[in-house]
This record gives sequence, structure tokens and C-alpha cells, in this order.
Amino acid sequence: MFVKIKTCISSKFLPYSLVSLCLYLCVVISASFLSTESLAENNKASCWISQPDLNFGTVSTAGGRSNTSVKVTCNHYGHTKTVNLTMCLYIPEGNPSLANNRRRISSNTGSGNASSYLSYDLFYDPALTQRIDTTANPSSLRCVNQTLSPSENQKDTFIMLYGSIYPGQNVLATRYTSFNMPLTLLSNSSEDKVLSAQDVIAQNKTATNNLLVTANYENSCYLQSVPDLNFGQTDNLLQEKISSTTISLSCPINTTWKVSLDNGLNFDGTSKRMRKGTDYIAYALYRDASLSQIWDAKSIAQDVGNNGTQQIKIYGKIPIQSKTIPAGDYLDTVTVTLTY
Repeated sequence: MFVKIKTCISSKFLPYSLVSLCLYLCVVISASFLSTESLAENNKASCWISQPDLNFGTVSTAGGRSNTSVKVTCNHYGHTKTVNLTMCLYIPEGNPSLANNRRRISSNTGSGNASSYLSYDLFYDPALTQRIDTTANPSSLRCVNQTLSPSENQKDTFIMLYGSIYPGQNVLATRYTSFNMPLTLLSNSSEDKVLSAQDVIAQNKTATNNLLVTANYENSCYLQSVPDLNFGQTDNLLQEKISSTTISLSCPINTTWKVSLDNGLNFDGTSKRMRKGTDYIAYALYRDASLSQIWDAKSIAQDVGNNGTQQIKIYGKIPIQSKTIPAGDYLDTVTVTLTY
């Protein structure tokens, strides 16, 4: 095409109007050629990614978290200005497929046994607020920017991925794994500007590798919450003070569990005590609202797990104090032990 244009311009015997037409075509086609060349110049970078592993280790009904880094290597040659690299990661559905819009890993080891699934998700950030989508969606895609100076032809960038296994799952106690998680990198480069996610998606330059996700699941019990027992404020310890709190726990079905409390940090051999400096306030813990079943270090609450939340109510009483107590904040720490 370029040779033909030169021939058109160099003709000395064409009518003026035709020469003008040829010159007009020359300008338009030449401009088109330069635009294509400029685009190619901005797209010389090549990027590829490592094969990362996301291992949650041992998890239970409490769930679990883990993270891993993806190594992205990009090269670019022949540039005389700083090159702006833009790299965007997303992770398609893979195998096992999604269920209830959650990613899953499987217990199936290939032996033909029916699979059990453990649900989890992947995120761009450690706060687990930016979920990684299964498609290159401009509204959810997060990108990382890097630069190559004129003296640099290659650079490594590490992109963090964060995983979270949802709590409250009661599944087969075994190892879980993904089979095909096509970690996908979209990338592009420019010497003129920092590219947006939309720019990178439009170019559609991809590199892929497999993300291996694994976890070992144990059917175990755990304490969901142990709130403080707070007697509040008072200016009169010539009256009893009553308060309560609730321990929440979870255990797999048919698992026998036991909960015990120690006597706290300030036990004097007779009474539990809250302390402020050298001053103390005596108190006691009970298993019932009528305050007839005292809870000491030998007391045990027990039941059988049901896969859900089970609760234990603890009641506290400050008896009438026989002496004047200095004002201030009085504290004690009682250890709760869950055995199963």
C-alpha cells in the first residue's frame, strides 16, 4: 500500500483534480499507518504469571483465612521513555463450580466417592471487602500499576490474594482441593499514560495459570463468643448487685462437650474477687437465675453438639460489702475452657 501511494504522488501526467485526489488519499492512508504503528509501540509488553498455592491449613466450623502472592513478570524492549504497565487479575469460576455464588473446594480425590464441598471466597484486600469476580468486570476488577524505565527491560510484581472459608460449615473431615482454577491476568502498557481497567479489558491480552486451593477440615468445637460480665456503676455496695452474660459455642452433631470456669486471678481461697490496686470486691458466679447453683472451679456444664449455636447463661452477684470500698474500676479475669 505504501509503494502504491508513492507512485500515485510521483505521476507528472495526471490531471490536477486526480493528482489532488491521490494526494488526499496519501495523507489519509499515511495517517492511518502511523496510528497503527503508534498502537503497536504502546503494546510491546509481554507478561506472564506464576502458579500460586492458597493453603488454608487446618480449618473447622469456625472457618479460616489465608493469603498468597502471585508473581507477575513483564518485559518490554526498545522503549526510550518510561513504560506504564497495568496488570489486572481475576479468577473465573473453575472447578468445582460456584454454589450460592460462593467458590468451593472438593473432598473428591478421584476415587469415585461422592464429593463434600467447602465454601470459600477470594478477595483483593486483607479486610475481605473487595471480592474477586469470576469475570473481567470493570466495576469490580482491581489493577496494579508498575513502571519500566528506559534502562529496564523486565520487572517482577507481586500481587496479593486473600482467601476466607465461611464459618458454620459442617462437612466431611478430610482434605479439600480445587481442580482447575484458571487464574487470569489482563495486561497492557503505554508510554503515554497510566491505563485504566477499561483500557486493559479492551486490549484483551491475557496470561493464565492454575491457582491451587487446599484445606484440611476438622470437625471441632469452638467458642463463638464470651462477652464480659459487667456489673455496671454503683455508689452503694450496701445492696446486692446482679448481672449476667451468655457464652456461645458450636460443636458438630453428637459431639459431647464440657465447659468449665476457673476461679479467676484474685481468688482468696473462699471468694472470687475483682481488684483495683490493693483493694478488692468479692463476687460469685452462678449457673441459674435463682442464684442457687454456684459456679466454682469444679462445676461443669455439658451437652451434645447440634451443628448450631448453643448457649450457656452465667449469672453474677456482688454481695453486700461489709466495709467501705474506694471508688474506681474493679476487674477480674476468669478463664473459660471448652473440652470435647
